[in-house]
Amino acid sequence: MLKIFYFLLPIIDVFKLDRILNYYSSLGVKIPYNHARNGLIERWIGYLPASFILSWVIDLQTTLIIITITFLIVGPIELYLMYLGIGPWKFFKEKSISVVSRIFLLETYNVVLYLILGVILGFLIPNYFL
Repeated sequence: MLKIFYFLLPIIDVFKLDRILNYYSSLGVKIPYNHARNGLIERWIGYLPASFILSWVIDLQTTLIIITITFLIVGPIELYLMYLGIGPWKFFKEKSISVVSRIFLLETYNVVLYLILGVILGFLIPNYFL
């Protein structure tokens, strides 16, 4: 189980997507490759730049507060929709809440690391290169 955290790290997950999907299949959830690929694209062109820009424009504490509030609002809604198998999460229909929440938490872990990477880059790049 702990090996999966290694594969959910930002950048590494791009190269280990098949292995991550195999792990999710072992939990009884067959996630379509296109869905997983689109999730990676969402992280690279959404979460990473958003956290980069936020940390570049405003201070660290405010950036972390915005990210935390967003997770607190969106997280439970997304988990509930995943559990119901609604929208892009149709493959979760009729899966147990423990399996859905396990995958949700692993994916949340990955998203948080992309956000942290963006925040770090947002502080390093302007300070050292501009």
